[in-house]
Amino acid sequence: MTFGKKDQERNKKLKIRAVQLENKLNEIIKSGLNRESVFELVGLESEKKAENLRRLREQVEVLSLQFNFPTKNDVANLAKMLIQVEEKIDSLEEKLEVGFQSAKLKPDAPNRGVIKNRKTPTPTRVLLKINNSSKSNVKGTEEKIARFREGENHG
Repeated sequence: MTFGKKDQERNKKLKIRAVQLENKLNEIIKSGLNRESVFELVGLESEKKAENLRRLREQVEVLSLQFNFPTKNDVANLAKMLIQVEEKIDSLEEKLEVGFQSAKLKPDAPNRGVIKNRKTPTPTRVLLKINNSSKSNVKGTEEKIARFREGENHG
C-alpha cells in the first residue's frame, strides 16, 4: 500500500498537531506539579509516614519487652559487644604467646585455645552481617539466620 502525496501531508499535519498537544499537556502537568500546595501536601504526607514509623518502632519495643524477644538494636548492640570481647581475647592470646616466647616457656599443649587464623566466620560476625544486611532485605536476612542456625546444629 503506497501513500499518496495527500496522505503524506495529512500525516505530517497530524504529527505536528500531536507534538503540539503533547507540549501543551506537558506544560499543564508541569505547572500543576510546580505549585507550592503540591510540595506542602507531599511534605505533610511524608511527615505522617515518618510519625507512623516512629509509633510502629515504639510498639515493637513494647512488644519485645512483653514477649521477651530482641529488637534489631538489641542484636546490633550485642554483636558489637561480642566483637569487642573477641578483640580483647585476641589481644590476650597475643600477649600470652609473647609471654611464652619471651620466658621461653612451652605450654603443655601447643596452641591450645589460641586461634591464630580465623578463616571461618564467628557467630558474632555472622550476626553483625545479618543485622547490617537486614536494613535492605528482610527475606534475605531470614534465609541467612536459617543457614546460620543450620550451621550451629551441624557444628
